[in-house]
Amino acid sequence: MKGQVQKFVVLLLFVVCLGFIFLSLPRDFEKTMGGGFDPEKVEKIQVDLLPVGGQAPLGVTLQQGDEEFGKLLALLEKPTYSRTVSKSDEITLGYEVKLSFATSEAWAWQYQFMGGKLVEAGPYGQTKNYQISGGEETQQAILDYLLTLEPEPS
Repeated sequence: MKGQVQKFVVLLLFVVCLGFIFLSLPRDFEKTMGGGFDPEKVEKIQVDLLPVGGQAPLGVTLQQGDEEFGKLLALLEKPTYSRTVSKSDEITLGYEVKLSFATSEAWAWQYQFMGGKLVEAGPYGQTKNYQISGGEETQQAILDYLLTLEPEPS
């Protein structure tokens, strides 16, 4: 009986380790967004930038087919993403960055910077935390591009 318990514990630890390894493997942007995300089905991306310094927020809506829409998706698809349980609310880039993705039916997915090298992404209400490859440097490159977009009038 004692030998069976030991075998069960070893097997359980093995399965837990495999699960942890699987979760921490880098994934691409489409898998990170989850919930059936397909860039071809996304019709709009809402970009919201909230300056940390208290200035007025900036917002722009990109439509599928716009050059800026394609460039933003390319920037988001370039890095890889690894699951993490880390959390941070330290905004270090000077802006809170939130992107919302819509199909013809609904605003279905969100993606936002969470401080440091973390992003939160996925279907609304089911987002998860990820580390983005390149960390803050990658986030800064995405933010720099977003700041070149023409904001919508308030």
